Amino acid sequence: MARGNASVPAMEMTKWFDTNYHFIVPELGPDVKFTYASHKAVNEYKEAKALGVDTVPVLVGPFTFLSLSKPAKGVEKTFPKLSLLDKIPPVYKEVIADLKAAGASAIQFDEPVLVMDLESHQLEAFANAYSELESSLAGLHVIIETYFADVPQEAYKTLTSLNAVSGFGFDLVRGAKTLDLIKGGFPAGKFLYAGVVDGRNIWA
Repeated sequence: MARGNASVPAMEMTKWFDTNYHFIVPELGPDVKFTYASHKAVNEYKEAKALGVDTVPVLVGPFTFLSLSKPAKGVEKTFPKLSLLDKIPPVYKEVIADLKAAGASAIQFDEPVLVMDLESHQLEAFANAYSELESSLAGLHVIIETYFADVPQEAYKTLTSLNAVSGFGFDLVRGAKTLDLIKGGFPAGKFLYAGVVDGRNIWA
């Protein structure tokens, strides 16, 4: 997938937001079927736990995963990727169940796409995805992290109103406006994770 071969071209590799880190862009279409293929998150949690270290598994959130994907070859460029959002929660539920069974008490979802300018239907889709996961997440300390920029006001409202989430992380290096939103109102009984290390500086 990353390198390609004589008959199959490599998948596109693009920058992770405005950093010098890269990711392989998922290619999707209306007939795609999502399955629980990689057990990396669970295996690495178990490996750390066996060494006496209780970690917080981190997964790319379903909304960001779809938002950063692109239509596969032969699929219309206008294909609405978020139309696949209903197909993803069942796979996340399997991963969450395995992490719970392994003893995880907390889980983090990275949703950096929330710092972008999103329309109301996109924010609604984001909220619906986590509503669908709510029962599976019961009993876990759930964190959603954003980074690399300010979170717009409507996205901030949508994010901090999620019932299943107990903590929210924001970039306060490049997020002065987000800090103003936090000062203006942060949900009672929730945890704030303050991003104070510059994620673009690998030496930090």
